[in-house]
Amino acid sequence: MTLDKHLPLIIVAPVIFAVTFAATLIYSKLEPTVEDVDSSYVINHVMQPGYILVDVRPEEVYEGKSPMKGVPGGHIPGAISFPVSDLQVAAASAALAKVGITKKNTIILYCNTGTAAGRFADALIRRFNFSASKLKNYRGSVKDWITRRGNKLIPEDHELGN
Repeated sequence: MTLDKHLPLIIVAPVIFAVTFAATLIYSKLEPTVEDVDSSYVINHVMQPGYILVDVRPEEVYEGKSPMKGVPGGHIPGAISFPVSDLQVAAASAALAKVGITKKNTIILYCNTGTAAGRFADALIRRFNFSASKLKNYRGSVKDWITRRGNKLIPEDHELGN
């Protein structure tokens, strides 16, 4: 008797689960994904035609001021500065184009760890209609960069973040 009472639930629950699972899977395939890259990708592509390396941290960090303990100031050689906060200004679209952050180039983004770079990529996709396939997030960013032997930050007299 109890089984008959719950039979609709026994049939409906798996169907609802299957439909929800399928919808989630389809949506995840449609959602643009930015590829994570490592330091060797950065080294191999920095200053190559069609590639722009962008430091999305504040200008003073790019120029050498340490943003926090354990993270030195300065930037990866060949990088341009475009702070994530500058995406909020009215003339952001023109400013992006002026420094070469255009839809035709592949844009490699970095910050301290990769988190702000991911937000920057998301803004480029959602607000400026960039293709996710043309954006790369250097996951680990400066914290990873400084662990690799021979990698330098400029200016050479940057704060060390002790």
